Amino acid sequence: MIKTNNLCKGYTQEYILKDINLEFESGKIYGLAGSNGSGKTTLLKCLSGIYKPDSGKVILDGKAIYNNTASKEKIGLIFDNHNFLTFSTIKSYSRYYAKYYDSFSFDKFKEICKKFGLPANAQIDQLSFGQKKKFQLALVLSRNTEYLIMDEPENGLDNENREFLRDLIRELSDNGMCVIISSHDLVNIENMCDELILIDEGNLKFNGTIDDCLSNIQKWRVKADKEALKDFVIKEDLGNLFTVLTKGVKAENENVLKEKGIEIIDIEKVSVADAYTYMRKDGAANG
Repeated sequence: MIKTNNLCKGYTQEYILKDINLEFESGKIYGLAGSNGSGKTTLLKCLSGIYKPDSGKVILDGKAIYNNTASKEKIGLIFDNHNFLTFSTIKSYSRYYAKYYDSFSFDKFKEICKKFGLPANAQIDQLSFGQKKKFQLALVLSRNTEYLIMDEPENGLDNENREFLRDLIRELSDNGMCVIISSHDLVNIENMCDELILIDEGNLKFNGTIDDCLSNIQKWRVKADKEALKDFVIKEDLGNLFTVLTKGVKAENENVLKEKGIEIIDIEKVSVADAYTYMRKDGAANG
């Protein structure tokens, strides 16, 4: 298990992460969402031991992870920076890489490279961004680590390869791996993940299951004057037609809308993107 206890991290005098308390268990897929600059990548780098917390702790299996080589070896990392020996080939670099990881499986590596269409003799410096991302994924996913931390892992992948990666992540999770995915693709997070973490401006806004996140949010299609909606979170504005979000007991919110003379046209299915919109706009209104 990875745990954070009152984790704070900043780069100047202001904290980017503020008192973050989380737990990540084996066999689950966690989705991390937030706007640019919200602290997602900083959190991932603290979880993986790259950054030292300014205060608080990050604990992996009972031990602080920062400056702990044995703990870091349990984690596979996928970030957008591809720092390879550029004049190597895929085959020669994989041999070099495998020397540092006893758990590396060449059979798994070859299987993933074949699926990604990566030829063994390809020169790394001649690979496109997408091919380098595939190569990075093949290397890390062939290590069979206990934890996998991924920042926008689908960047540069086409639809077919995205589906392959998603299936592989599900398989790894089913076999006990803890997977943490940071992504702007909220639809994919909703479809892939068991647990959801929402961060805004360094603050933890939600941590729980997808169902818990969506269970007390409603999305209404209504007709009204905008002034009547001043106390609601408006997601969409089309003249006198609006999509508004509410939180709490559905029947009570429905009564409030009607009491304000707001005509309810329809109630629509709520998504993680809707919940995230509510969290950001409601926080801004009440901040």
